[in-house]
Amino acid sequence: MSNEKDQRIFEYLAALEDVNNQLILALKKCVEVLAQFQNFVPDPHGWQEMLDLFEVTIREGERVATDKTLH
Repeated sequence: MSNEKDQRIFEYLAALEDVNNQLILALKKCVEVLAQFQNFVPDPHGWQEMLDLFEVTIREGERVATDKTLH
């Protein structure tokens, strides 16, 4: 590959990583807000399961952000 093409690929990957980081931050804020409603929902156990799944998703997204294998 040419250096220009390599550079474009790395820039694209960096942009994707930035989007991923922003999505993680947004999901964290959503979880903070949603956690406040647990006492008011008809199924608190199911609500907590949902929040736990979001936390797993957040941790996985953060892991991917720290394990940069391509660059």
